[in-house]
Amino acid sequence: MAYKCPRCGAEVSRGTSRGVTAAAGLVGALFYMAFGAFQCPKCGKIPRSEFSPEDRAKMTRGTLILVAVAVAIAVGVIALLANWN
Repeated sequence: MAYKCPRCGAEVSRGTSRGVTAAAGLVGALFYMAFGAFQCPKCGKIPRSEFSPEDRAKMTRGTLILVAVAVAIAVGVIALLANWN
């Protein structure tokens, strides 16, 4: 889901971190994306408070979806490992 920067109009994206991904894998990367700041290529980090209320509502739904996917993956891996014989 692409959002427009409230400052310059460029597309912003959710933040990513190679360190978190290396340390915690896919689940860590999803949590980082869910709770990290939005990045504009021109303006840098953009706080959610600068976005319109409609965009903030979409961001909240996106965050909940990312968290749900991360939890589902973690539970799936744990269930798979628990049944590993």
